[in-house]
Amino acid sequence: MALIYYSGQDVQLSVTVLDDTGAPATGAVSVDVTVTDPSGTVTTPATASAGGGVYTAVVSSAAVDGTWLVRWTATGTGVGFVDEGQFDVRPLGIEQIVDLASVKAHLNIPTSDTSHDAELQGFILAAADQARDVVGPVVAEQHTEWHNGGSASITVDWLPLASVQSVTEYIGPTAWALTEQPLGSSSDAYGYSVDVDRGQIIRRAVGSAVSFPHGIKNVKVVYTAGRAGSIPWTVRLGSLELIRHLYQLTQQGGRPRFGGAALDGEGAAVPSGFALPARVLELWQPFKRPPGVA
Repeated sequence: MALIYYSGQDVQLSVTVLDDTGAPATGAVSVDVTVTDPSGTVTTPATASAGGGVYTAVVSSAAVDGTWLVRWTATGTGVGFVDEGQFDVRPLGIEQIVDLASVKAHLNIPTSDTSHDAELQGFILAAADQARDVVGPVVAEQHTEWHNGGSASITVDWLPLASVQSVTEYIGPTAWALTEQPLGSSSDAYGYSVDVDRGQIIRRAVGSAVSFPHGIKNVKVVYTAGRAGSIPWTVRLGSLELIRHLYQLTQQGGRPRFGGAALDGEGAAVPSGFALPARVLELWQPFKRPPGVA
């Protein structure tokens, strides 16, 4: 059974039922499986014998994103068997800096060798999480944030800033929707302009910068962050190197099998306790998010 599936994909389950002696159960056995999806819904797919104590079941079109729990039970003469496991369903469109084929090419693993695919897919998703934390999102994603008023500008939490959908300020119970009014096109006292490069939204009143009204979390900003799917090559290479680092530590006992360690920045210079080698951070440095953002 694979570990990670796409949303809507059929999930093939299997288990080897053992009898009380530890041998595959081959007699008359009653086998059931219960599957709990991330929302807590429990289903009981039909089971079938594949021979040799192996039983299978299918979860059709697993559409709930997250971790699914699987529990097998089997009873019969000399059989009292229980086994538990899990699998993950990843949402469609989740950020993924590199694909499986690129990773296998980077690690010099033949495409015909699928024995490590499940582990590599997990490393790909983990590397995307790390890259997003350091350089910000690549795939466009929308955020809704509440900021304090009292200053003339607001800096959004997630960079790079792609676009701003709405800015609303609250004075007491009253909401005031602002409109984007770049310098030279201001028309009223309820406007804002955007500095995309710095991720800033500047409050404008007929062109002049003024302060957002004083308050705690009284300015609502809805915006899109991301790079429109354009992945810088150094971000991509850093992700591949991070996957290589994690692969070597967990699958090869830390032995550097790809290119040697003399200039690798990994050997004694990078203790195995560190998930992010300095070489990866250096590759990501040109696109690193500024400090002080969430």
